[in-house]
Amino acid sequence: MEGSALMKEIATGFRVLKKGFFALVQDPGRFGYEHIGVTHGGPMDALAANWANRLLDNPASASVLEITAGGLELEARTNCMIALTGGDLNLTINGRPQVPWRSVWVCVGDKLKFGYPRLGFRAYLGVKGGFQVKPQLSSCATVPRDQLGGVHGNGEPLHEGDMLPVAMQHEEGIARQLPQRFMPDYSGALTIHIIPGYQQQKFSRSAWQQLLTQPFELDKRSDRMGARMQGEAITSPAIELLSEPLSYGAVQIPPDGQPIVMLNDRQTLGGYPKVGNILPLDGFALAQRQPGTRIYFKPIGLTTAQQQMRRYLRFFGL
Repeated sequence: MEGSALMKEIATGFRVLKKGFFALVQDPGRFGYEHIGVTHGGPMDALAANWANRLLDNPASASVLEITAGGLELEARTNCMIALTGGDLNLTINGRPQVPWRSVWVCVGDKLKFGYPRLGFRAYLGVKGGFQVKPQLSSCATVPRDQLGGVHGNGEPLHEGDMLPVAMQHEEGIARQLPQRFMPDYSGALTIHIIPGYQQQKFSRSAWQQLLTQPFELDKRSDRMGARMQGEAITSPAIELLSEPLSYGAVQIPPDGQPIVMLNDRQTLGGYPKVGNILPLDGFALAQRQPGTRIYFKPIGLTTAQQQMRRYLRFFGL
């Protein structure tokens, strides 16, 4: 009796009325499976996703919804606290405009409509307790290239008619808002800090200096696999390299000389020369930039980068 009641409770959630441009269920991702070709996935802007869970007192492992470029419409089939962080995609609830970076109570029948980006590119919708999606390989993160995760377990984004299961919340929680000093700035050009890698010495000194001094534009072909840059071509070393594991944030320079920053859904192996690795915190900021944004690279030491990442991980208890 108790088991059937629990299942009935978790069968509540949000119905997808319009799928929007590209919406994916994400949690921190899959780790320990790259040896079989499975990438880790997870939220492109992990900082925003972690704040969504923090505003709701969720564990960092709770799943959220990553909404890229807007257009998504949902209907609440439950009462619960939600939190919206990341880009401002002009969310309205029952026609009333909502500001991001805060939590709010929604009731059965409420309609959530995401418009198109006002600032930033990806919004994160958290719910109290996280979305109740069945994990695969220890995660429910949606990775289309691996056909893993998501509502249907096959890596597909949300479709009209999908149901996002959420546990019923019987009492309204405390509404919270992120202090202004913690809010990221998604406007204007972005400077990405790069840690020189062990293959950096295979590039000429002029190629390295060119990477650090010239501006690039974020290419419209960028996706969850990698952020592609467009600018004056950088000379890639004329060497043959064996394919090797690719880390998050690795900066490849293919033969056309246009840098590619490898991101969450990257392939697990690659053979293009790599000039270095970006600071992951800058990767989160990069995920909020729209095509055409001006991008600059700036060197950073390994010790400084580690200190910044430790502060971030410690703050969120990761």
